[in-house]
Amino acid sequence: MGAGAMIERFYAKSLVGFDRIDLDLVPGLIAITGPSGAGKSVFMGSLLALFGLDDVQAELSEAVLRRSDMLELGSYEADEDDITVRAVKREKVRYFLNDLTISKKRLKEMMRPVVGHIAQRSDKELSPKLMLDIVDAMAAFNDPGFTERKRAFEELYENYRRKSRKLEEMRQDEKRVKELIEFAEFEIAKIDEIAPKPGEDEELMRIKRKLSRKEKIGEAISRASRIFEAESDVHEALGLIESDTVLFDEAMNTLRNEFERAEEMLEELEEIDVESVLDRIEELASLKRRYGSIEEALAYRDEKIGELEYYRNLDHELGGLESEVEALSLAVTKEAENLSFARKEASKKVERLVNGYLEQLRMPPLRMELVRKPLDVSGIDSVSIDLQGSGIETISGGEFNRISLALLLCRSELAGAEGILLVDEIDANVSGDESIAIARLLKALAKNYQVIAISHQPHLSAAATQHLLVRKEDGESVVRVLDPEERVEEISRMIAGESGMAEATKLAKKILKEFAS
Repeated sequence: MGAGAMIERFYAKSLVGFDRIDLDLVPGLIAITGPSGAGKSVFMGSLLALFGLDDVQAELSEAVLRRSDMLELGSYEADEDDITVRAVKREKVRYFLNDLTISKKRLKEMMRPVVGHIAQRSDKELSPKLMLDIVDAMAAFNDPGFTERKRAFEELYENYRRKSRKLEEMRQDEKRVKELIEFAEFEIAKIDEIAPKPGEDEELMRIKRKLSRKEKIGEAISRASRIFEAESDVHEALGLIESDTVLFDEAMNTLRNEFERAEEMLEELEEIDVESVLDRIEELASLKRRYGSIEEALAYRDEKIGELEYYRNLDHELGGLESEVEALSLAVTKEAENLSFARKEASKKVERLVNGYLEQLRMPPLRMELVRKPLDVSGIDSVSIDLQGSGIETISGGEFNRISLALLLCRSELAGAEGILLVDEIDANVSGDESIAIARLLKALAKNYQVIAISHQPHLSAAATQHLLVRKEDGESVVRVLDPEERVEEISRMIAGESGMAEATKLAKKILKEFAS
């Protein structure tokens, strides 16, 4: 297995039926077996929950992952070589990525490139996007220039989509442009009628405070001015005691200047019309109630002036944008057709490759067809699968899972896809030959993926790199890694219903030897 993401350690505490789980996991194929009702699905569910794919049941669960270039951690990046995902369940469930809190939705989106899940009718693993990605991987395999052309198409389409949305907005504006102009003019006129100036409200409030204290200030200055009547007496006293009069003179001059300044202010206040000040304050207050502040009102006015200019130039801008969108539409459609042409040839090769895997899985061949769809960022192609007259929606669960496996093998072979694949009973209700084929192909897939699979069949268990047994001990579920001798015992148990235990043990050793090669 390459250097892709994998679970190196898994820990859970107070999981339904389990007291504690603490496992070191290895690369490759990991089989989970055990009697019915032992807790295999609960164990698998706790793994899925750490990637946002199931509900959290454990009081505490944690997975340590090996770093992968496919994981874009952004602000959750850490200096450590490993990545830690943790879920804590108390009154509510909280998720942590590298010790930073993260939402379930964000965690699920972040882990999607490296964590897959195959279960009964897991639609995500047979999504139209997955199938188109595989076709594109084949097209890129055939022609290295396809990837760059696809990237250029996506950029062109995004520009086309952005300009188309702008054009639609402008067309909607055009329908009600007269109304919009009148509204903008009305809003501007309302503000211009008051004509506020930045900071004017604060200055008026200062004047209001002075007006409210005008009489008190005048009376206080009148009383305090009596100090000047004793000025000569103080000079005489200082002279008699032979004291310097400089400080006293400076203080009196300062006081005289302050009183003169106050009297000038009072004279100015006499000339102010109190009613006009109060009216102006109320006008500005009404403006602030509507816009928040004078500065915000003026910013809103500037915005409306800009809108007026836009509306008055709309006809000219609309014509230019219509021409631009029309040219982009032709260009993006042409590029989509070019991609589609390459995909048609690639889809036939993918069909042959997938059918090669399906033949090994003892399944009939499927037919893969490109179906035209409305243009979007992926182009004009959707992938349709037909299995002997049945579509994806109507095939059986077993067929669905095996097609999923074949497509994942195809993607792994073409694009070097890698990561973690959690597989839930893919070999349930299949024949012995089918079970052997599934085991061999999962083992092949495990060259790139860490595959963790629940199985009731001996073949998948024998093909595994690591074998986990889930069983009840003293009424409690436990899970542990089996050593070679214990693997023989467990695989014998899985096949013991077919013959005696001695023969089952012999057969178990034979199967293990076959898959070891």
